Amino acid sequence: MTNENAEIKNLYFNDNPKMVVTPELVINLLEDESNKFHSEHRAKFEQQLTANMLTQPRPLDFTYTDRHVDFREFMSQFVDLLNKNRLLFPHPERETTSDGKPVIWDTLFLDKPFDVLSQSQLYEMMHFDPASIEDLKLKHRIVTGSLPLVKPTELYHSNGYVMIGGGMYTWYAFLAIQALRKTGARLPLELIIPKQEDREGWLCDELLPVKYNVKCVTFDSIFGPELLKKMGELKGYQFKSFALLGSSFRNVMYLDSDNFAVKNPDYLFESDLYKRYKMITWPDFWRRTSSPSLYSVLGIKVGSLPVRRLNDMFTSPEAYYTKDDLVAVEERVNYHDRSGTLMDWSTESGQFLFDKEAHFNTLLLSLYYNYDGPAGYHPLLSQGGAGEGDKETYVLAAHFLKKVHYQVYRKPDKLYGSFIKDSNWYVDSTIVQMDPVVDYNNLKQIILKNQQQRQHKDSRVYSYDYTYGSFATSGNFKSVPMFYHIHAPKINPFEYVEKDLFTNMEDEPIRNFGNDYPKIGYDLELMIWQTIIKSLCEDQQQFKCFEGLDIGQICNNSVVDERVDWLNRTGRAALDGYLEQTFLGPTELNEEENTKLDDMIYGKFRDSLNYTMTRLPNGKINN
Repeated sequence: MTNENAEIKNLYFNDNPKMVVTPELVINLLEDESNKFHSEHRAKFEQQLTANMLTQPRPLDFTYTDRHVDFREFMSQFVDLLNKNRLLFPHPERETTSDGKPVIWDTLFLDKPFDVLSQSQLYEMMHFDPASIEDLKLKHRIVTGSLPLVKPTELYHSNGYVMIGGGMYTWYAFLAIQALRKTGARLPLELIIPKQEDREGWLCDELLPVKYNVKCVTFDSIFGPELLKKMGELKGYQFKSFALLGSSFRNVMYLDSDNFAVKNPDYLFESDLYKRYKMITWPDFWRRTSSPSLYSVLGIKVGSLPVRRLNDMFTSPEAYYTKDDLVAVEERVNYHDRSGTLMDWSTESGQFLFDKEAHFNTLLLSLYYNYDGPAGYHPLLSQGGAGEGDKETYVLAAHFLKKVHYQVYRKPDKLYGSFIKDSNWYVDSTIVQMDPVVDYNNLKQIILKNQQQRQHKDSRVYSYDYTYGSFATSGNFKSVPMFYHIHAPKINPFEYVEKDLFTNMEDEPIRNFGNDYPKIGYDLELMIWQTIIKSLCEDQQQFKCFEGLDIGQICNNSVVDERVDWLNRTGRAALDGYLEQTFLGPTELNEEENTKLDDMIYGKFRDSLNYTMTRLPNGKINN
């Protein structure tokens, strides 16, 4: 540090300044500090690189106690590995945080299937320091080379659901659990509570296990105090990976605590679709905006030609791309249409279904991606795309490990309802996700229809929207809602009353979760408010998150009473008058035709993982 910059620091922290601090001097100081940080961390990286170039990572082993995997001992080894391989160069655009989350100044909302997101365009979205890429390359090679070679048999058992509680999230989960049980779902649920002090005895010891088949499980009971100390202060984006690894279920459906099931998901666990794919995810509204630098970190060679169009793997790319496009691939072809890349669309992680024995390493690797996620892998995966966070880390881990998974084709519906008066705009409060088994059967019908059109040399321009996009999956084939992810605003009844979220800009009553509820057969919004009144007013249940608040805002409040009455009247009329839309009937398939289609679809997903890896300086394949 120069003498002048040392003097500036002295001025900043000293009540008796000796000179005027100008903007130019402050800029010099910041540049000096940045250069110092970069130089120190570069030196540390060179030491780590030298130490690891001569050795190969060794896969971690399981230890056993009474023939059972010692889970805490294994996780202790893995957390040690993560702590030794923290990223050295956090992205400067993600170092400003608010409520523990990075501030993203320019969010991208890219949802048009016809927009080209080419290699050149993706490179321009964010800049990644070459030093940070080299650092992540090294750490990724070490972590992936340390993943265990064998499955942890007998570590997990049976089927069930997982939600994460704690504070307000316990309240959200309490409402969502009742919606899940209303669908008829009977499988057990584990409510994972990260902090011991957030456990609510009356709820966890009496109500939830007796009435709802729910067990509260704290991180302390899973990992123990010594391992928790090693983990350090965990953040929300890390909770999900730790909760999934710590849950006792082998086959687990994770649900965000603000995610309301509207159709019984129990049968998914026994479905042929899940048994074959062992991992099911659901799409987001948004296109994939991952940086090409991500694949450099992973050591994946991205192909030079397109192999699909978005998630249409079943049509020759020649139907979509011209010869002129293929001459200028880097500018005119979607980067994520090329081999080796993740497919469009991006993933919405409010729900997913895993076989944890088959995907144990997937969960470990996703935990690594989330350990330093906000300033590392999250921006690499999304580059400011809407919802940047942990949502892509699970599919990325499966992709790197070449694990096939099924992502629902039908994009979610977006329901508007709440009018935010401070901002003077409506928010899309709810993400509606579909039944994946119905979706898969629709996919087979769409493939057949498009194959027939191609065989008859249909002369129409081949459009993604009409083949596998919104028109193909909404107008002709019935999709069945399974989840209402009510995410903005979440259901804090006090906030709804205080901010007058029940009315629009003309002070007329509106529904907060849209008007599509007749499709699910009952009025979910009414059910939620009836549950709120019963819990807080009639049963006088005491939730920690509402301590110190005036319960009179909810109980015996004419605003709330009138709201429930209005929901009841309008909901009954809408349900009574609902006429279900008619859809194109499915083509009947015999067993042989069905099997042939099933094998073809699975083969396409499997083939999308047949990418090649780059070679490291020592000649080893980076896997």
